[in-house]
Amino acid sequence: MSTSSSASATALVKHRIASLQHLDLRRYSIDELVARVRELLEGQSLRCLTLATGRLLYRGILGEALPERLADVSYPPAAAVRHDQRANRAGEPMFYCSATWHPPFFEARVQPGDGIVISRWQTRQPLRILSFGYADTCADDPHSDREKALRQALAQLPAETRDLATFLTSTFTKTVADDNRHHYRLSIAVAEACQLGQSFDGLLYPSAAMASPAHNLALHPNCLDAGKLTLDYVEHLRVHQVSPDTDVLDVRSLDIAHCAGPDGYLHWQGRPGNWVLREGSTAADCWLQNGVWRCAHRPGAGSEAAAG
Repeated sequence: MSTSSSASATALVKHRIASLQHLDLRRYSIDELVARVRELLEGQSLRCLTLATGRLLYRGILGEALPERLADVSYPPAAAVRHDQRANRAGEPMFYCSATWHPPFFEARVQPGDGIVISRWQTRQPLRILSFGYADTCADDPHSDREKALRQALAQLPAETRDLATFLTSTFTKTVADDNRHHYRLSIAVAEACQLGQSFDGLLYPSAAMASPAHNLALHPNCLDAGKLTLDYVEHLRVHQVSPDTDVLDVRSLDIAHCAGPDGYLHWQGRPGNWVLREGSTAADCWLQNGVWRCAHRPGAGSEAAAG
């Protein structure tokens, strides 16, 4: 591409971004916005990340009651999605999660005394994740400043891609409240233009709820239905202290469920979680016999092993 044609293409992208930014989103349907976003993205280069098998993801649900079923901690049924969300319309579920343990607490806006259920999931097949170009290069460092880290990462991108990357990322990190939920229409349009569930399993974007950089993901339910992502454990915790400015938490475990039965019901242990429970270790009796250590699993060791 010649210098003049490259400059012309860059100018066109800037113009289309400015046009979208100046829209009164209350006057446009999501379908109308999808058409505009597709026009913007046509021919543009983004990043496709391959999330390898064995990667861990975390999801949080604020509440005091223990979820009974695996379905209660997975993506919600369509009837329960009553409002537009960051990457999905009302009535169309999405599985929101984070790449590390701490963001779900801040996404749920926890306060001291709150109960929260944190579930950990593991990829069983590689996931194709769309990234807007630079947030994925930021470290998950709770002691760093999100905006500064994003600016530094943005500066590493080719100049001609920065405007688009900035626009898409800012669209997904905009603070939205009940009185301006129409702003979700644009981020939903971006997600739909990215064809989640068809071309990609999900997309990655920075957490809007944290002072430090952290990675959130919106995954299409298809990847859970296909078994690409399965549950590791569910843990009920009590928040004792939270510092939003420094992303510091003090929490205590109340109960943990390491698996669900064939009927889909979670098996709560009735005791706080610990490292052994979270990592699914098993237990055996060991004894020294004639100078040689021998081990044998106890009857019923499956349930006792989980108790550490």
